[in-house]
Parts: sequence; C-alpha cells; structure tokens
Amino acid sequence: MPEGRLFRSLSKLHVRDLGRPVSGRSLRTQFDRAVAVVLRLLALLAIGTLVLEHGFDLSPETKPAVHRLLEVVLLTFVGLGLIRLATRDDRRAFLREHRLDAVVWAVVLLGFAGRRWGVSLPSVLFGLDPDGFAGAWLVATQGLIVVSILLGALRDSRRLVGRRVQPQLVILASFVLLIAVGTGLLLLPRATHAPGIGFVDALFTAASAASVTGLTVVDTATRFTPLGQAFLLALIQAGGLGIMTLTTFFAFAFSGGTLRQYASLQSLLGEQSLGNIRSTLAQIALVTLGFEAAGAAVLYRYLPENAVPEAGRLFAAVFHSVSAFCNAGFALHGRNFAAPGLAENVFVQATVIVLVVAGGLGFPVLAALGAAAVRRRRRLGLHVKLVLAVSGLLLLAGTAGLYLLEPGGGALGASGGDRLLAAFFHSVSARTAGFNTVEMAQLGPATLFVLMILMWIGGSPASTAGGIKTTTAAVALLTVLSIAGGKERVELFRRRLGDASIQRAFATVVVSVLLLSLSVLALLALERQPPLDLAFEAVSALSTVGLSTGITASLGVPAKLLLAALMLAGRVGLLGCVLSATPLRRDARHEYAREDVLIT
Repeated sequence: MPEGRLFRSLSKLHVRDLGRPVSGRSLRTQFDRAVAVVLRLLALLAIGTLVLEHGFDLSPETKPAVHRLLEVVLLTFVGLGLIRLATRDDRRAFLREHRLDAVVWAVVLLGFAGRRWGVSLPSVLFGLDPDGFAGAWLVATQGLIVVSILLGALRDSRRLVGRRVQPQLVILASFVLLIAVGTGLLLLPRATHAPGIGFVDALFTAASAASVTGLTVVDTATRFTPLGQAFLLALIQAGGLGIMTLTTFFAFAFSGGTLRQYASLQSLLGEQSLGNIRSTLAQIALVTLGFEAAGAAVLYRYLPENAVPEAGRLFAAVFHSVSAFCNAGFALHGRNFAAPGLAENVFVQATVIVLVVAGGLGFPVLAALGAAAVRRRRRLGLHVKLVLAVSGLLLLAGTAGLYLLEPGGGALGASGGDRLLAAFFHSVSARTAGFNTVEMAQLGPATLFVLMILMWIGGSPASTAGGIKTTTAAVALLTVLSIAGGKERVELFRRRLGDASIQRAFATVVVSVLLLSLSVLALLALERQPPLDLAFEAVSALSTVGLSTGITASLGVPAKLLLAALMLAGRVGLLGCVLSATPLRRDARHEYAREDVLIT
C-alpha cells in the first residue's frame, strides 16, 4: 500500500479513550516519541557495554555476553532507524538530518555481513582476519552509536537554549554533569593503576580537568593508566571549549535554529553581532583544532624521552598541546615541566608559551587578528585593543617582577638568561595555564604574591582561561583613575565605555574578593598550613590556574571539596554563579527619584 494511502487509512481510525479521530501525522509523532525513549535506553545500554568492556577486566565467560548484548543494541538501533526512514515523506531530508545515523547503519550492516560470511570489505582492504575485524568493528560501532545518540540528545537540548532560562544556569548544570561523568570514568578499575583512587580524589581530579585548572592530588603520570589519561584529555578538551559551546555547536551543525535560540546563544558567547553566531562557533572549533594540531606536531618533534609516557610519544604530544591551549596545566610527569629535560628545553617551552597565550587571548581576539592579517587595513575594535594592551603589559610587568624579586641563584636559576626565561614562562603560565618549570615551594613570598596577582587577573573573556579577566581589571582600574582625575566618563582609544561594562567589572571584582576572602578564611579554619600557601591555593583554584606550593595532596576532604567548588565557580564565571541563582526579571517600567549617598 502506498505510503500516503496508508496514513489516510490510519487517520480514519478512532481511539476509544479519546473518542476522536487520530491523524497519520499524530500517529507518526507518537511513534517518534516512543522511538526517542527507546533510543535513550539504547544509549544507556551502548554506554554500559563500553564501560563494561573497556573499564573493567572481564572474564572470558562474560565478554561474549557483553558482545551479544551489544549486537542486540545495534540491530535494534538499525531496525528503528530504517522504520523511521521508511515512514518519512521526504526521505532525503531525513537522511540529511541523520547523516551520522546512516553511517552507523552502513557500518553495522557491513559488520554483520562480514561476520556472517567471514569476509568483508574492511578486512580485505586492511588485511584484518575475521577475529581482528570483529574486534575493530565492535569498537567502531560502539563509538559511533553513542556519538549518534548523543547528537540526537544535543539537537533536543536546543529547547533549553530557547526557553527563558538563565544561560549561566545551563552552563553551570552542564559542567556539573561533565564533572559527575568524569568522576565515574576515573573510578573505573582500568582507569588507574592499583590500588586505584578514592571518590574524593576522583571528584577533585575530574573537577580540575573539566574546569581546566590543573590542581592534582595524585600523580597523573603514575596513578592513571593510558585509558585514565585519555579520560583526562577528553575532560580538558570539553572543559576548555566549554561544554555549552560544544553542545550548541553540534546542535546547530546538524540542524538550524530559531531567532530566539540564536539570541540566547549570543548571550552565551558574548558575540556582538547576532548574524555572526554560526560563524563564531565554526571559528572556535577550527581555531582550537588548528592550534592544538600545530602544537602537537612541534611537541612530537622536541619532547624528550623522559616526558614520553606509557601511551607513547604521539599521545604525549597531543595531551600537552591540548592541555596548553586549554590552559589546563596538566602534564604527564610528576614534576610537571620542572623535570630534567623539560625545564631547560627551549623549544618545548616556546611551544607551550605560544599555545597558552593563544588560548588565553580569547576566540574573538584571535578571529579579529586573523581577519586583520587577511585584510591588512581592517581596524581592530576596542575589545581587541584593550585585551592586547593589557595582556602585553601583564606579561612584561610579570616578567620584570618575578625577575627582580626572586634573588639571583634562587629557584629561577643562576644565569641571567635562565632566570629571564623562567620569569617569562611563569609570567605567562600564571595567567591560568598552571605549568611550572621550577618548584613553587622554593619561591620567595614576594614572588608568590606577584604570581597570585597574575592568577587573580587571569586571561581574557571568551577564552580558555579563568580569573576576573584582563578587561575587567582594566575597566575597574581606568574607572578609578577617571574618578581620581575628576572625570565623569571613562574613555580609552577614543571610545567611551558603557555603564554596563563598568558595572559588570566592579561587580566581578567585588564578588571575587568576597569569595576569595571567605574561602581563605575557611581554609585557615580547616587546615594547619602556612597562610600564604593556603591563600595561594585558593587563588589558584578560583582562577583555574593549577599552580601549587605542593600542599594540595595533603589537604583534608573538606578542603579538597572547597577547592573543587572554587574551580567550578571560576570556570563558570563569578557573575555566572550569581546570575544562575537568580531568576530572569524584566526591568520595572517605573523609575524612582534619584538620590546619592555620601561616599568618602
């Protein structure tokens, strides 16, 4: 029976409970909803098989059962997909929207055919025996089906963006979910070497990776297996880009969005032009992957043998490149970059510096610089000029402060060249990267205080860095100078700053100082450690830097949980945490009379 006649016949049916005719379209809608529920269950089963097979040491009797369960999941997934395809009026449009699903169907059917007749195109092309092909096919299909179903969920998540919900609340919830998933992955038996790690340490490490902080309570190189290190790499990448940026990018990549959804996305990204949202998302992905790939290529060439972990040189290069660009500060060596062979390696340090600076400038600045390089006469906006000016000033001032305050022959090195390189590296790293080529515990109090200032300011907006941000510090300082000079307006680069920017800057500074004060007070009450070390630890966590004087692992459970909360708050944004706790409200239509108070 033709498809149209089938639905016309179904439309004449009556549901007794409702007592009214049901159209073919409504039946298809109900079918699609039921399929969506089944697909969610299939996603859980597919993820479960992945976790069981790769996260646990299965017995020879258990592994075939897991494979059979996976086969049932795959066949059900393909069957439901083909049924949905057959019931569509426009099958081409359905395939375009679910192109990855179609790839999964082809891979699954090809795999079953190959296992049925003992030969397949992949086995012929790649020289795999039937058993080898079966193993590779299972891994590929497991990954593809999970990605496919997750993309379907991401398409559905656009509804959250379009509703009247605080974007900051959605971001906060996304990072909480990411940390929860990361904690579960790090607790898997095959993620760590025996005897494993406890729940609090796994939670702390997941929060540190997802927030791209870099504080560690266990040795990343020795306690985590290559699988566990791969989990950390995934958490760093997702956290660096921002989980909402990732989800929104994939959601809009596979289908269009409404004007209201674009407007909410504009708020998330801080994009000034509504029409530039889609291109901005594409630029974020391309710029990130481009920098990370280039950095990995250089590090692959110059990484010394002592920095190559169990997983191999290529993995080490990719891991450190992603960690550097995302300003995470994780390293596959117990002493970070202070290890012999790394501390004096100029090529490795130069590569890390470039990646850290690029990741800390922010995607809008990188995009503007790229456009200006292509169009040589393109003028840079106020935001770009301010970010470049403040970043350059902080790099120079930080280098000079570290070089002059740390005595010669101390932790930074004996010779002038070594001291200058170390001072410049840590001036860059303290702006939320968290790498170190010297032991932080060996630095003097004045040097640590300079690092705390650099950490507190952090990187720039819309970047992988934390802190109050360079623009916030600049706007607050310029406002103070304008008031001191008797000016009513804040002006720079022949532009006047808006009142909204000034208000947000001072609000961020106040919230940061208040939160830091309360956090340091709590740490002083919980721990018997030097006050400067505890304050350094709090600033490092809230600014998502990861530098430490070496006391992190010795802290108690309450202190670790407090630092984990600070890392989450620093990644989401200080104002974001405040805004996420308050509902959206429209400004009142009335306006009260203005009256000033005395401020001395």
